Amino acid sequence: MLKGAIARRYAGAIFDLAIKQNTLDRTLEDVQEIAQLFSIRKLSYLLREPKISAKRKETALRQSLASKVLPTSLNLALLVVQRDLVEAMPNIASELEQRVLDYRNQAVATVTTAAPIDAAQQDLVKRALEQETGKSIIMHTQVNPAILGGVIARVGDQVIDGSLRYRLSALQKTLLTDVSMIQIDLLSEDSTQKMNDGQDGGTAASKPSSPSQAQV
Repeated sequence: MLKGAIARRYAGAIFDLAIKQNTLDRTLEDVQEIAQLFSIRKLSYLLREPKISAKRKETALRQSLASKVLPTSLNLALLVVQRDLVEAMPNIASELEQRVLDYRNQAVATVTTAAPIDAAQQDLVKRALEQETGKSIIMHTQVNPAILGGVIARVGDQVIDGSLRYRLSALQKTLLTDVSMIQIDLLSEDSTQKMNDGQDGGTAASKPSSPSQAQV
């Protein structure tokens, strides 16, 4: 929770700067590159190790990034290291990417199909997702034969499952539910019949027979 809040705060700050300086695309690329750099084990250890001086860390960062990223992006990297937030850098990059997408009313969709689909089919799926979400879709496709057929689309936290595997699973659950309901109905009818039979038997036992009445 705390790391998420920190990442959102830093992403928001660099986002606002990028908007003012009209460097949004470049800034996003820079921050994603910094996040990848910080994921390298040796460098990550160096940047997080308290026994290594701040000056040495700064020198290492400047040598690695000064010629590759904007000054504002380099300053973000230096600030993150100074405040011992190296591990938060991937989250900062993710939060910044989401802010850029929201700003442009875009969404990233990962579309899974059982077999490769051609450009026309991709365009059809893309337009359907745009209609569903109300956003411009950046679509990535992948193939997974295990879904059998149809399409699974993940847009952010939302999953739209139109796969054959899902439909078969849903049908199976429906059939199992219906069978259970039938069993319940049959048991209910059987119990009612037994109760009725018991009542009939009791009535017959208590009713005097005609010969006995004649004797009386």
